[in-house]
Amino acid sequence: MKTKTTGLTLALCFFGAALCYAEDPQMGTWKLIEAKSKFAPGVPKNHTVVYETAGDSVKITVDGTDKEGKPTHSEWTGKFDGKDYPVTGGRNFRQAVVHEGW
Repeated sequence: MKTKTTGLTLALCFFGAALCYAEDPQMGTWKLIEAKSKFAPGVPKNHTVVYETAGDSVKITVDGTDKEGKPTHSEWTGKFDGKDYPVTGGRNFRQAVVHEGW
């Protein structure tokens, strides 16, 4: 019984250590699957959003289309610390950040 308990304890320790060193699940590329999404006609769409680490900050790159169907591109690099960081690119992204409370 003592061997099983020790083995289980070691297994849980290794599993916990692996989780600590795992990458952030939010980082990566997120793509829109329009066939599985429901949008009202004429709304802007973010087709691809890429989250990546940039030193101790996060860089977010957004590619999509505006309500007229024209391509949009926005980039933001900053921290989630409540401070303002500049956004480059389309005006629609800045409005979404302000109105959706990002």
